[in-house]
Formats: sequence, C-alpha cells, structure tokens
Amino acid sequence: MIKVSSIKKVNDLFELQPYLRFDKSKRKQIEKIRTKVADTYGMVCFSTDWQEPIMWGHYADCNKGIVLGFKVVSNRFIIKPVEYPPEREKISLDPKGITPSEYIKAVGFIKYKSWSYEKEHRFFVKLDDCVNIEGNYFLKFGNDLELKKVIIGPAHPYKNKKNYTQTARYITELVKKTGAELMVSRPEFGGYRIVRCGLWTPRFEKLLNRF
Repeated sequence: MIKVSSIKKVNDLFELQPYLRFDKSKRKQIEKIRTKVADTYGMVCFSTDWQEPIMWGHYADCNKGIVLGFKVVSNRFIIKPVEYPPEREKISLDPKGITPSEYIKAVGFIKYKSWSYEKEHRFFVKLDDCVNIEGNYFLKFGNDLELKKVIIGPAHPYKNKKNYTQTARYITELVKKTGAELMVSRPEFGGYRIVRCGLWTPRFEKLLNRF
C-alpha cells in the first residue's frame, strides 16, 4: 500500500486555495467547496528527483527513512505534474455550480514557486477507495504502480549492528517480493546531492540471499 495525503493535513497553507480577493460571501462558498473536496479526496504525491537533499530532510524522517521509486504501469490514475507560478493566479470559479472534480482540475496542480524543488507529480483518489488505518489513508495500488527502487536514507541508523540487521530484514523482504533495485545513499562529497553509496549498497545486496 502507498500513503495518501489528507488535504486537511498538508504542510502548505495554500494547497487547493484559489485566488480569493473578492467579496466575503464568495470566499465562504469556495471554502465550503474546498472542505467538501478535502472530505472526499486525498492526494498521492511523487517526486521525479530522489537526489534532492531538501526532500530527504522534509519527507524522509530527517534523512533517516527510505525512498520508494515507482513506475506507472496502468492508466487507472491520472498523474499530472504540479505547476509552480510566481504569483497567485486568478482562476474563474463559479462556487454555485462547480463540482469537486472540476475544482481539483482548476486548482489541484498549482503550488507556489518556492515549492518547485519538490518536482512533484500527483493524482487524486477518493478516500472511500482507500484503507483507513488509525486516521491515516493508504491505497492498494496492485498492478497500477510497479516498485522499481528502494533507497535507504543517508542518515539511516543502519551502521549500528543491531539496526543494520533489522533494517536488512524488512528491506530485503520488500525487495525480494517485488524485484526492485536496492540502494543505500549518502551525501555527495563534492556537491549538494544525495548519491548512491558504493560501500554500503553492495553489503545490503549480499544480504538478499541470506534472509
């Protein structure tokens, strides 16, 4: 399963918020629509750049987590790139007649330019089609998304012998099931990117045959 982001819990205050400089009554109507959308839909978000260090710091438990790389193998989900305009765009919305899907199409793929480091692609999914586990939503992706890479974070506590063994067990199990490529990452020596670690990656690869 893959995590579905709740629109009510995202870290961007302007997420799915159109240009709102008009009368108060119209703002309230649009806010009701956004609330309806947030109650009905969630977002599944991806980045096209696993080497961006800010992404590891913000979304991978301060570099200690893992990254999963997927390939889209069906047309079930409409994955679209996010646009990053420098100014808040004026979008014509009729709050009396617009549907939730039309609202998403109008404002669901726009974020402020400072978020552009994410290089995000996303799709929206109905929460009723997801699995709710303690208030968090997950999507069974089945044959729609194929797991291609499992990348261990540059600050993952795998170098401790106990953690190394525990990490190896759950990650190698995942890799074996899917046939995905396994990689350990590290900070680049001469730049500001996250790259493949040539020392630890082979060590984890050898463990694939042990567990």
